[in-house]
Amino acid sequence: MKNNLGINAAKKSFIALKNPYQSVIKAFPEIISYFDSDSIDYHYVGVKNKKHIPRSLLDKLKENGNYLLHTVDAYSLGGRAIDISLNNPISGRPMTGSSSGTAINVLIGINDLGIGTDGGGSVLAPAMAVNLFGFISNLIEENHVKQFPNQSTDKISFIVSIGYMTRTFQEMQKAIGATFPEWNNIDSSAHDLPIFTLHTQNIRSEIVEKTQHSKVISIAHPDLLGPREPLISFLNSHLTNCDFLISEEGPIDYRGLGDTIIGHMGEETSLQQRLGNKGLVRVVNMANATAIVIPKKEFATAYVLICESIPLKIKTMLNFAEKLALPPDELTHTYLSNFDNYFPEEFI
Repeated sequence: MKNNLGINAAKKSFIALKNPYQSVIKAFPEIISYFDSDSIDYHYVGVKNKKHIPRSLLDKLKENGNYLLHTVDAYSLGGRAIDISLNNPISGRPMTGSSSGTAINVLIGINDLGIGTDGGGSVLAPAMAVNLFGFISNLIEENHVKQFPNQSTDKISFIVSIGYMTRTFQEMQKAIGATFPEWNNIDSSAHDLPIFTLHTQNIRSEIVEKTQHSKVISIAHPDLLGPREPLISFLNSHLTNCDFLISEEGPIDYRGLGDTIIGHMGEETSLQQRLGNKGLVRVVNMANATAIVIPKKEFATAYVLICESIPLKIKTMLNFAEKLALPPDELTHTYLSNFDNYFPEEFI
């Protein structure tokens, strides 16, 4: 075992086995044996317990990025948009679903990378709910996921996308690079369509100031918290004309709960659903698009960058996203990822 690498890996497994948030279905602590003979810095992966994620993806991540399967993760019953069985470790409220356990296990440091599935926000929204980076694309294992058509609670047919969650942007870059190594050869420097922002959000000047990008245009849009169909049409009609679109969304599931099961039961619960603040994250996959969420300093709030599922546009979007990325919140990281908090020195 190579000293600190092995010790840090063992600590991750100890927390996974303790399972303080009931977010782990199964852990594989035996993978620590990889550290016995290698000096490689392996990274740990948690996977949502769904058939939509093929073993071949884990094999690719291991070969190209030194990722090892560490946990199989819990998720919300029936793919529900909130998980009443798990709590958000930051707010204490019901955890955002459906890739709820996967997000929690990345947040608290059990895993470096979480892999979930997203039909109507089930990766992007949980990532946002705990200030993680999130990424989905229908290009990830697209032939495999096509076997599993589905329908949302509001009767929209879709095929899920596979997506990733990480604590840092660098880890997200690593995971995407391991999934699509061929993208490393794409030159996106000459791609120069405009960036769209939403006119009601007043973030155009903020984006220009942070990135020095010269072509940022604000456009009109439907009600972000309203029905999905107009939002899907909105993305389909506008993404062709821009490199990518940026929406600022959140706080997710803090002032209310963005959940259809609650929301359909009268005016009061419908208002609570809107207060869940889930906007375009609910329709990225249904529009067959690709997106990355970049957490802001504010709780459960992020920039949502969305583009067509074209490798050149995705590469352009990711290069831009790096300019918006912040390091993990120090206090949250220190409190929730600290091994000593889960195994303190107790009274004897």
